[in-house]
Amino acid sequence: MEKTQYVKDLKDKDAVHSPFLVKFSAIATGKNGRPYMNLVLCDKTGEVEARIWEDVNQYAGQVVRDALVLVEGKCQSYQGRKQVVVGRIQVLREDTLNLKDYIPESSVDPEDLYRKLLGRIEEMQDPYYRALAESVLRDDQEIIDGFKKAPAAKSLHHAYRGGLLEHVVSVTRLLDLVSAHYGKWLDRDLMFLGGIFHDIGKIWELSYDRVTEYTTEGKLVGHLVMGVELVTEKIRELESVAGRLPGPFPQDKALLIKHVILAHHGQLEYGSPKRPKCLEAWVVHMMDDMDSKVNSIAMFMEQDQTQGRWTALNRQHERFFYKSDWVGEAAAAAAAAQASGGATSGH
Repeated sequence: MEKTQYVKDLKDKDAVHSPFLVKFSAIATGKNGRPYMNLVLCDKTGEVEARIWEDVNQYAGQVVRDALVLVEGKCQSYQGRKQVVVGRIQVLREDTLNLKDYIPESSVDPEDLYRKLLGRIEEMQDPYYRALAESVLRDDQEIIDGFKKAPAAKSLHHAYRGGLLEHVVSVTRLLDLVSAHYGKWLDRDLMFLGGIFHDIGKIWELSYDRVTEYTTEGKLVGHLVMGVELVTEKIRELESVAGRLPGPFPQDKALLIKHVILAHHGQLEYGSPKRPKCLEAWVVHMMDDMDSKVNSIAMFMEQDQTQGRWTALNRQHERFFYKSDWVGEAAAAAAAAQASGGATSGH
């Protein structure tokens, strides 16, 4: 079944007739006491909330997370956000669809991002930090493959396939700029290593074959601890192979990179077991925080359906955002590309 209607193109009052992947499914009770289904539908261009008000018992147990479904209904604007009111929904077989149409992924080529990250490693001067980075991103194919596929989060930022690598490359570029500005006050190589390792545990914290979800290890341990465990493991491996290091891995360097990983959320209440206690950890935290927020807010603005210069309320940040010119330009470019694609396929 060919997919011709995508989430990003849905507008208020549009008729909906298209397959989607179910990202979330739950039964709730309305104010009238009747059950309804609360869904989040997605494809490679984004996600949209949906509601099933009728025949809920018929769909319960079938329209579940990870299911591929054909949706018929209508798109409406609700509190500035798109929502699909479902009239009919049918579960589809996986072999009738192209899964690539339903899994969001980075718009940037992962191979290009990977090359850029290798370039950062080649710039590192400290032989211990550089060897540690190479042990992960040159020598460990499992980690390399995971890095290219993993999202950076379940929903908050860079929440699409390849998002982790996109986020890490962006953070290391920001760290490079900050390092050049502040010079001797910052250890550039320590920050680069922190930028590479701070979220590396998300390769195992999240499952992302289709819908992104936390693994059991992710729920019980978390990516900060996983990152520290990886550092310990890789240092042990490096020290066991002759010629990989100039000498035993210095304890202070090992402690510093572990601290950068453990402190990168910034505050205890945000999940960091330690607050940043060296300048490099502080800067890695701030660049990570800035990159994640810019990505999440920009995507929110692009998907917002509110007319005029102001978005609907962003619940995560508890504010409205002013929509700059690029938001309208991006929407117009997407519409033009869609129209062009349609015209081409018509021939």
